[in-house]
Amino acid sequence: MKKACVLLAPGCEEMEAVIILDVLRRGGVETVSAGLVSGVFAASRDVKLEADVPLDDLQGAKDFDLLVMPGGLPGTQALREDPRVRDLLLHYLQAPGKRVGAICAAALVLGAHGLLEGRRFTCYPGVADQIQGGTYVEERVVEDGNLITSQGPGTAMAFALKLVELLTDAETAKQVADAMLFTA
Repeated sequence: MKKACVLLAPGCEEMEAVIILDVLRRGGVETVSAGLVSGVFAASRDVKLEADVPLDDLQGAKDFDLLVMPGGLPGTQALREDPRVRDLLLHYLQAPGKRVGAICAAALVLGAHGLLEGRRFTCYPGVADQIQGGTYVEERVVEDGNLITSQGPGTAMAFALKLVELLTDAETAKQVADAMLFTA
């Protein structure tokens, strides 16, 4: 079974976080949320969330098949400033068979660490001009090698289904979409 880790930070975009977690789990992907902080925290719209495990306590942090970052502010700034996140991103983008997903403003984290050089990506259009490196593409979901990016809350379902497809197969992603009555 494929495994995914979703990084959660205070101020993350709650729709993106919950949709990603939910859809990956529906697709049969063993999914863990790891929080930059322990306990309950407020997301970007003051919805209260709690990660499955604090990042410091996460066993096998480099053993997942996929590392995903929801966007949202100020969650993206917290991810960008955390050296643990930078180290994980470097590992996942360089290790064979590993993938990284980033949606909305989370592409800022990748750009801040020079991880978009030579890559196509998408993000929330309002932050595209703040991202260093890479080539911004105005598409809902962009796959460039082992990096998958998406634009924002309205594209979270398509993004999460693409992650399911990449970790399992197209048929599983279609079954999940059909069961949720989702049409792209």
